[in-house]
Amino acid sequence: MKNTFKLTVGDILTRPHFQNAKVVAGKNGLNGLIRWVHIMEVTEIGHLINGNELILTTGLGWRENGEASLSLLQQLIDKKAAGICVELGTYIPSIPNNMIELANKHNFPIIVFTEQVRFIDITQELNGLFIEAHYKTMINLESVSNQFNRLLLSTDGFKRILRLLHQFLNVQVAYAPAEGQVQFYPPVEKSQEKELEKLANRAQPQNVINSPAKSASKPIQALGHKFADLIILSKGQDLTDFDYLVLDRAATALSQDQLRLLYVEEKRKHHENRWLLEWLKGEHGKENVEQYIASIEPSMKPNGCAVCICKIDLQEQDHDLTYFSMIFRTIFEQHGFFSLVSFERNNLVFALINKRNQQDWRNRLSDALAQIRKTDLMKKQVSEKTTFGIGKLSELDQLHKSYEMAMETIYIQKKTGDTTVSFYEDLYVYRLISQLNKEKSLEVFIEDYIGAILKYDQTKNSQMLETLKVFLEVNGSKKDAAERLFIVRQTLYHRIEKLKELLGDDFMRSDKRLAIEFAVYAHDFLKKPSLT
Repeated sequence: MKNTFKLTVGDILTRPHFQNAKVVAGKNGLNGLIRWVHIMEVTEIGHLINGNELILTTGLGWRENGEASLSLLQQLIDKKAAGICVELGTYIPSIPNNMIELANKHNFPIIVFTEQVRFIDITQELNGLFIEAHYKTMINLESVSNQFNRLLLSTDGFKRILRLLHQFLNVQVAYAPAEGQVQFYPPVEKSQEKELEKLANRAQPQNVINSPAKSASKPIQALGHKFADLIILSKGQDLTDFDYLVLDRAATALSQDQLRLLYVEEKRKHHENRWLLEWLKGEHGKENVEQYIASIEPSMKPNGCAVCICKIDLQEQDHDLTYFSMIFRTIFEQHGFFSLVSFERNNLVFALINKRNQQDWRNRLSDALAQIRKTDLMKKQVSEKTTFGIGKLSELDQLHKSYEMAMETIYIQKKTGDTTVSFYEDLYVYRLISQLNKEKSLEVFIEDYIGAILKYDQTKNSQMLETLKVFLEVNGSKKDAAERLFIVRQTLYHRIEKLKELLGDDFMRSDKRLAIEFAVYAHDFLKKPSLT
């Protein structure tokens, strides 16, 4: 890789302090990288090293102790140290044969000094090289970061960033979007694409030092949503920490570019809100709508449309709904819906244009809502304070009807307190209740069929209405009703007799029961205040 500093065990043998040094074991491991130099006289390493360190020792801690010397060597091998340098003479005369055998088995270099050396001079020289290299690395990293940021200001910043990443690291670059084909830079022959795609798919995020690999990936993400993966593939040697850092800076630049593009697009669509509002009011005919859609997406073939209203009770008053819109629109698109959005106070009104078949539109939209609720952005919100209301799938010139249904769904959610029902078609009896309420006929209906029960409970402080509700819910099963009400059967029998007295002996007759049950639902609907 370019702009990287590497020092191997073999390299240090050419340094002045190692002129009289000798490799007595592990000669096949001389190409191992050194990241730091430590002086160590202990025999229990524990967490003292991270890997790729060169250890300097006089053998003080393990002299004349064969087991301790082997244990130390095995620990260094396990910790992936680069090698060990031992000064002979003062504490140990030579390296034991069993240590040499173990080192050769694992290609672990053992270097000996036959004369006294100043370890402090070695550490000062070699660690100075590492510090200088680290400083240069930071300068190079700052330089490439600035270049990435400057490229963001150009019209084709995306391609230029990929090109700079390739040129700076001399790697194959792949950009794998969440949807769509993998893009390679530099471009590759079609015969090579499949093999490179396999390598790209196997690339893993590399965030740990000393994690050798020939590929690495970083997500391109914004607002908790991943749009793509940026991948680098080495043609030969392992990637370095510097490569990972440059990849991270490039991914950050592309994430910022993605966020900028999405934000500018959403702001533009926000200013185009007027046309959508006119459509929601039914002011555009089918031909006008088709022409407008064709001007946005010429290849799209609409297969019906529906309105989805998202009501968000923002925890932070200055939170921009644009960010919510960006994420929601992306997810709707993934499930086959092209969306236009209108902002109304804390409401997002989506006109969803179905691009796939009509048979599974509800299942796809349900999956989209489930995915939306799992996003990081939504997890920060109180789930009960974010509700969705969805109208029926309609023709393009009938969107205003779907809009009215979506608003009705939100209203009924407020009245009933049940935010789990998002589709207008699933409101069932509440659709009729709401309509009668608008016509001011609901209270009369309730009085006609359960008024006597309500008056009796009010004057006697009894629970006849609750008994009636449970008795209807269990389809007249006395056993189940008694269990649900936590009363003995004899008490239930007395209450049923009172119900017959108040409602008539035939209150369980199918047609009359239907009216009574409807009145019970209607009473609950009116009794609950609208949630704000």
